[in-house]
Amino acid sequence: MKLLLSILLAGLLGILVIFGSIGIYILCAIIVGVIFRSFILINEIHKQVVPANSNVRVKEAYERYIKERDEKETEN
Repeated sequence: MKLLLSILLAGLLGILVIFGSIGIYILCAIIVGVIFRSFILINEIHKQVVPANSNVRVKEAYERYIKERDEKETEN
C-alpha cells in the first residue's frame, strides 16, 4: 500500500513540474518540508534512544583517564 502511495505521489510531483515555475516552487516547498520534518523526527528519536545523563559517565571516565595519565607522568 505504501509503495502504491509513493508511486502516486511521485507521479503527482512529476505533474507539478510540468506547470512551470509555480509547479517547481511547490515541488521544492514539499521536498524542503519533508526534509525538515525528517530532521525533527530524527531528533526526537535521538532524544529517546540516547539518555541525557549518558555524558556524565563519559566525563567521569575521561577525568579518571586524565588522573591516571598524570599519576604515571609524575612517577617517571
